[in-house]
Amino acid sequence: MGTEDLHCLIEDWKANVVNSLISSNQTERLAEYSLHVSRLLAYPDLDVNAKLKEIDSMSDELSLSIKKLTTPPRPTQLIDEINNYLYKEKEFKPNLQDYYNPLNSYLNVVIERKTGIPITLSILYMRIAHNLGLILYPVNFPSHFLLKHILDGDNSEIIIDPFNKGRIMDDYSLKELLDQFFPQRNVPLTRSFVEKATAAQVIIRMLNNLKSSYYESQDVDKAEIANEMIISIDQHSPDAIRDRGMILLKRGKPFEALEMLKLYLELDPEASDADAVLDIIRQTRELNK
Repeated sequence: MGTEDLHCLIEDWKANVVNSLISSNQTERLAEYSLHVSRLLAYPDLDVNAKLKEIDSMSDELSLSIKKLTTPPRPTQLIDEINNYLYKEKEFKPNLQDYYNPLNSYLNVVIERKTGIPITLSILYMRIAHNLGLILYPVNFPSHFLLKHILDGDNSEIIIDPFNKGRIMDDYSLKELLDQFFPQRNVPLTRSFVEKATAAQVIIRMLNNLKSSYYESQDVDKAEIANEMIISIDQHSPDAIRDRGMILLKRGKPFEALEMLKLYLELDPEASDADAVLDIIRQTRELNK
């Protein structure tokens, strides 16, 4: 992708998503923002508004059955209704066989194929719940995206796992997830792990998933787009600065790459990969004397 094309794409991204992310934390718009990710990275003809209407029509269909309940539903009843609708009637399911496929991070594809990963299934679940009056918040749990509902007039909350058919998580199941991510370290489960995430944090997590997938598959163009989309949200992100440097190396621009890699170490001198990055810097200098 040429520099001018990348610039135009990032300007589109800023106009449709980044300006809103920076000015407000509208997590209820995550489905919209996610669809713009799809449009700019892989589906240029995607009609974002039409796809949002498709999701909202699912909410409308579900609301008809909820209206038949004799009393106003409690949060747990609404969760049960959403779970029954999404996972039994509509047959949405986790993609366990092809988890790291970048298509799982594109909300439009998840809706069409009815299979996805925690973050995209959660964003779909959030939109439907919000339309039904159930306010859910994103949770950036390590390695496994979750949602939560905060009970009115109470300090308690309901943690939901849309990747596993919307099951409600207790402390034991959360600790199991944590132990899978930190094996043999016995990291204590604290409330910090289930704090509300911002809309910007969610979109950056989605873009990091995509960047990793594309970088692994040697699709440097799309990895670069995803990385520049991250930087447009957080220009001081150390990992994104490092990855810009690595992409510049692949592009045959060693001097520009060196500037980015040095900046990375300035931003995060205690980075776990600091020694490896220093080796890359030394080798690049030797090759370009």
